[in-house]
Amino acid sequence: MIKKTLPILCIFLGVAIFLYPAVKDRYEIYRQQQMMDQWTEALKRIDQASETADPKPHTLNPVPVSAVVAPDPAPVDVTSADPQPQSSNAGPESVPDPFQGKPIEGILTIEKIKLKLPIITDATVSHLKLSVASIAGTGKPGAVGNYAIAGHRNLTYGKNFNRLDEVDKGDLIEVDTGKQQYRYEVQEKLYVLPEDVWVLKGNGKDREITLITCHPMENPTHRLIVKGKLIEKP
Repeated sequence: MIKKTLPILCIFLGVAIFLYPAVKDRYEIYRQQQMMDQWTEALKRIDQASETADPKPHTLNPVPVSAVVAPDPAPVDVTSADPQPQSSNAGPESVPDPFQGKPIEGILTIEKIKLKLPIITDATVSHLKLSVASIAGTGKPGAVGNYAIAGHRNLTYGKNFNRLDEVDKGDLIEVDTGKQQYRYEVQEKLYVLPEDVWVLKGNGKDREITLITCHPMENPTHRLIVKGKLIEKP
């Protein structure tokens, strides 16, 4: 009996080992899409909460600016106060986090290579297994500084930063934060050593973006860097 079942078990194990990378890739792509869908849905809920938080204009009891900037520390008579401003406090903050501890700060799109991925805050090992992630201590989207995003260059074609080397000067990189869309134009593509951390620094005047991945894909010795500059709106 054992002699008959052992070959079957070996075949089954071999098939499972062979299929594991493909199944893992499929699952990670599914998780990326799920995170983007949840991010979009969360933004919709926030917008709805903002719209319904204060449906009536305050025409009878307007709140003075001084009350918002520097509130009076003295006790407030709640019987005479307008209750409607209190209801607005239960707006976007009441929306639960749908990402289970993995905050999404935007969507990265590079049409040239058909890339669209959620940007997770903080490029930790676990976050980079799921998608691309911003590097802590660098800039913010659209702000003066260098907004740096790291990602794995997986062997699966088109996954994460697999095709980042196809991006050239003049191509566009887009970041959608939900509240604002930023478009960057690629200025240069570099291949540097892992210790060349100067690529993360901004020049103090420009609004930059830097995409970072390993090079080559197998046994990487360098880093592929794509740097862009924000296209200012007219």
